[in-house]
Amino acid sequence: MSKIWVGMIILGIIFAAFKGELGAVNDVVMESSEQAIMFVLGLSGIMAVWSGLLKIAEESGLITVIADKAKPVVIRLFPKEKDNETISIMCMSIAANMFGVGNTATVFGLQAMKRLDKENGYGDTASETMCMFLAVTMSSIQIIPVTVLKVRNETGSAAPEDIILPTLIATCISTLTAIAVCKWFEASGK
Repeated sequence: MSKIWVGMIILGIIFAAFKGELGAVNDVVMESSEQAIMFVLGLSGIMAVWSGLLKIAEESGLITVIADKAKPVVIRLFPKEKDNETISIMCMSIAANMFGVGNTATVFGLQAMKRLDKENGYGDTASETMCMFLAVTMSSIQIIPVTVLKVRNETGSAAPEDIILPTLIATCISTLTAIAVCKWFEASGK
């Protein structure tokens, strides 16, 4: 992938040189760099807020309460998982994904996978629980796609919230499909 990007940059510089507009390349690089930094700073702020809220929820015990309430659903998805703390961490990851805070979800997802890997005896083959958790996490239902809303707002969208319903529908379909595929593989023993 990096070779493609390097090739595109070189071609752009060559075409700019042929057109006699190398100065424009410099202007675009400087302007784009400034926009990229401002975008990352804005996105970092949103990530910090959501990460902080999730940390407060974790420290206050709210996540454990949510995990207990979600346990009937989670147990159906992960019937072999018995450790309450692992289920809570998995729920935190899934909840963070639902609110579109993938960076925060990654931290919880890695913690959950470490625990699941330990329970699996650090084997070479992932357990059914690990596969299902990965599928649910990667397909992740998005209730509020915070990152996408931020991107649409920053790029001047007239109605950045218009993405919420289509995103919810698409991610519900993707998650149900991922669960069905995992259950099919579990039933077929593959």
